[in-house]
Amino acid sequence: MAVHPFWGLLLLVAAFGLVFWATYTLAAPIQAWLDVTIVGGLTQWLVRALAGRPTWLVHLLADGVLSGAGIVITFLPILVVFFAVLGLLEDTGYLARSAYVMDRFMHRLGLHGKSFLPLFLGFGCNVPAVMGARIIESRTGRLLTILLAPLVPCTARLAVLAFLAPAFFGRSATIVSWSLVALNILVLALVGMVLNRTLFQGERAAFIMQLPLYHVPNLRTIGLFVWSSIWAFLRKTGSTILLMSLVVWALSNLPGPDVEHSYLAQLGRLLSPIGQLMGMDWRLLVALLSSFVAKENAIATLGVLYGPGKEAVGLAEKIAAGVSPATALAFLVVTMLFIPCVATVAAMKQETRSWGWTSFSIILLLGIALSAGVVAYQAGQWLGG
Repeated sequence: MAVHPFWGLLLLVAAFGLVFWATYTLAAPIQAWLDVTIVGGLTQWLVRALAGRPTWLVHLLADGVLSGAGIVITFLPILVVFFAVLGLLEDTGYLARSAYVMDRFMHRLGLHGKSFLPLFLGFGCNVPAVMGARIIESRTGRLLTILLAPLVPCTARLAVLAFLAPAFFGRSATIVSWSLVALNILVLALVGMVLNRTLFQGERAAFIMQLPLYHVPNLRTIGLFVWSSIWAFLRKTGSTILLMSLVVWALSNLPGPDVEHSYLAQLGRLLSPIGQLMGMDWRLLVALLSSFVAKENAIATLGVLYGPGKEAVGLAEKIAAGVSPATALAFLVVTMLFIPCVATVAAMKQETRSWGWTSFSIILLLGIALSAGVVAYQAGQWLGG
């Protein structure tokens, strides 16, 4: 059934649905508890413990470290569930069958089923998705796979989505999230077909593979996969994201006296004409820019800019209280389609050996993301009115 042209596709959709259902049902409540109780509680405790110390030091630790990089720790439940389900599907032998089922769809993009495997890796991280394109024998197929890989929503984007969607859309969060993931897949398909028929002149390739036998999943193997993935995430949190949070904190406090007069606000206001088309203020625009370093930085930056506050309210709820549903939708749409992180860009340069193709990808994705954000905001305004 898993390789049936019709039932196999339904099973594949159900498998994806299982991933997102498990994420919201099992992980989201734990994530919310960590956000309000652990991060929020530690922030308030730190402020009290450092009473009488220099104000800048208190704000640096509370706003720059805990409310910035610390908030990313709340992603852990989401990541554990996602990687556990992904490891389960891979260890049973199902992922190879999903590639076989997707062969016909991939041919429409000028690819074959083998390209589905690296693209599927993109749901974990776009970097291995780009590097996984090495398994494609055809140079044009390999290049097209690399160009399409950043359109697969990685775990970091999905974590941002899972963090904000419930606060923005309440009980409709699951439907909105599914729709946004479907939007990414739709855009991936459309871009693939256009590029295949223009730059790559409709080339096709044959697909031959051996399907592994089904077997009972090994819990130790899945556990090691989850641990290695989570550990890699934590290392990035402890270095890149922490550094970026501190930079954002400094730019949001200098030259003073408050964030409204900071260098960061000045940068955001320079981009305000673009932001107005999507209903976004400078804080949301700066969060998008900081996501170029790492997608999780969008939340870390918002944590710095919105501040911990005195009330025991989660960051997501604070952000949701300050934006309209149309703006929230536009922000999530742009986040899902925005240019990839710097690590993915470096991987694309390494694999294509060309700054030309890498720059082409960045410009293309930037144009798509901003255009989609404008459309989403205007549509949200129309529906809301």
